[in-house]
Amino acid sequence: MTSKILITGASGGFGTLTIHTLIAKGHRVVGSMRGPNGRIASAAAALRKVGADVVDIDVTNTASVDAAVATAISNLDGLDVVINNAGVGVLGLQENYTAEDYQRLFDINVFGVQRVNRAAIPRLRSQGRGPLVHVSSLLGHITIPFYGPYNSTKWALEAMVENYRSELSGFGIESVL
Repeated sequence: MTSKILITGASGGFGTLTIHTLIAKGHRVVGSMRGPNGRIASAAAALRKVGADVVDIDVTNTASVDAAVATAISNLDGLDVVINNAGVGVLGLQENYTAEDYQRLFDINVFGVQRVNRAAIPRLRSQGRGPLVHVSSLLGHITIPFYGPYNSTKWALEAMVENYRSELSGFGIESVL
């Protein structure tokens, strides 16, 4: 069965690899990334070349997320799966990070996921199915020196995903890591 899939953080790494795999398996995929016509235009072009659609998204901006999810649903003529992959990592002594640094990191790694889910869940709920897949890290379970800010976001993400799991399972929506 062909699924209609939206994935965030499609410009590189796990996002790009996941899209290539999903396309090869016959799924329809919209990859979202910030500024696909700017400095990462080549990444967007490469995804389009393999058959993915690409939409612009800034997960730190609710209007951008709402527009991107709506465009993905329109372009796919529906939505079956959401993969929250967008994120950023940091390394260094926590004491050197300002509150603003932490806020920026949480805005991408945690609140960005919440924004995407909030935009997509009504569609999934209306059809009574659809998994929310969240990319986390081993650092959402353990701590390692110099990864404190990143650890904090991944621990928060893991708690949020578990809460979505219990809140949405009755509507046929799975929330997985």
